[in-house]
Amino acid sequence: MVKQIRRYALFQATPDSEFVKEMYGGYFNVFVSAFGDEGEQWDLFRVIEGEFPCDDDLEKYEGFVISGSLHDAFTEEDWIIELCSVCQKLDVMKKKILGICFGHQIICRVRGGKVGRARRGPDIGLGNITIVQDLIKPGGYFDQTKSLSIIQCHRDEVLEPPESAIVIGFSDKCDVEIFSVEDHLLCFQGHPEYNKEILLEIIDRVHKIKFIEKKRFALFLATCDSEFVKKTYGGYFNVFVSTFGDEGEQWDLFRVIDGDFPDEKDLDKYDGFVISGSPHDAFGDADWIVKLCEVCQKLDDMKKKVLGICFGHQIITRVKGGKIGRALKGADMGLRSINIAKDNEKLRGYFGDEVPASLAIIKCHQDEVLELPESATLLASSEVCEVEMFSIGDHFFCIQGHPEYNKEILFEIVDRVLNMKLIEQEFADKAKSTMETAQPDRILWQKLCKNFLKG
Repeated sequence: MVKQIRRYALFQATPDSEFVKEMYGGYFNVFVSAFGDEGEQWDLFRVIEGEFPCDDDLEKYEGFVISGSLHDAFTEEDWIIELCSVCQKLDVMKKKILGICFGHQIICRVRGGKVGRARRGPDIGLGNITIVQDLIKPGGYFDQTKSLSIIQCHRDEVLEPPESAIVIGFSDKCDVEIFSVEDHLLCFQGHPEYNKEILLEIIDRVHKIKFIEKKRFALFLATCDSEFVKKTYGGYFNVFVSTFGDEGEQWDLFRVIDGDFPDEKDLDKYDGFVISGSPHDAFGDADWIVKLCEVCQKLDDMKKKVLGICFGHQIITRVKGGKIGRALKGADMGLRSINIAKDNEKLRGYFGDEVPASLAIIKCHQDEVLELPESATLLASSEVCEVEMFSIGDHFFCIQGHPEYNKEILFEIVDRVLNMKLIEQEFADKAKSTMETAQPDRILWQKLCKNFLKG
């Protein structure tokens, strides 16, 4: 009786680099040396070039491997659509598929999960994966192993695993590092086939082609630029970017007060958003305010990071079901000291060392959060405002005060609203007097906000 040769196929979704061709003869040989055994037959299909096996030949194979790729698994390129179609057929046939990086994401897509840009940014290098403890058992994929080191090289990830999937491994950078579906689909975000030399060559190459993208943020500006701010800083946009931005980042401005919003399809391009203060009431029903609430709801669903400042703090409260209205103790303008919550792990993570007991911040508001959303965690309060700062999950962070303001900006606002007869002279003098001998803790506020946005 002739022993049947076990047959496998590699779906290669990336071209061979010159380095890999010279060193290994191509990625195909890298995969076969990593996963193949003597006596087996391995066939190569360069799916990135539209090369696929015929439907009639799928049954001939014991299993399939889908490689990584520079392409996004969530796009509609013809070859990616065809790959999804073939994977759907293999899933119905219960054929074993090992999905690696891009392949991991393709299988997630095929099974109804969600893939997109990695929430914590691209990950390139050696990482450590924690295996879910309940799945460490004899006869399982990991019968003794509690953690794994693996080379990572990705900018996309599984955002939501398929309902049918079992998450096997996770890390501090990625919630879904390994998952399986029944007994025939196993997927890794990392690259078990890579070695140090391959990784270093990829780093050099992708840096040159700008695969490692700039972090991208958006400011939702809910106020008009005053003549003073335009003349002194070039507009509030520059005030925000100088406070929260870093070299090498891209910041985009959307004047939401004028109805200027990003397209819904572009929201996923951003790593985070900042919502500014405004002279308008966050509980109002102006068209642009209603639209802003709708966009924030979408960002909440996407778990996108949003930093809400003053009006933005109140908008997020509204979106998440809290209550906002006129400040119970009246309008507040000037420098205030707010009390920081004790023993909060989130704040310890953002400050990186000892959390201060209090912080000075410039205040300028007539409204406030009256009731926190049920899902919110109170992070700071003061004698004039019970909700000075709160967070929701890891993606919403809200501050009633203005970490971006300085003395000059505050004084110009005080003078302007006084001239408009919106406040009395005594109130204006009192607001300015708060900064005679003190300054806001701008450096600590910058650290806190940046670590939240870019953590």
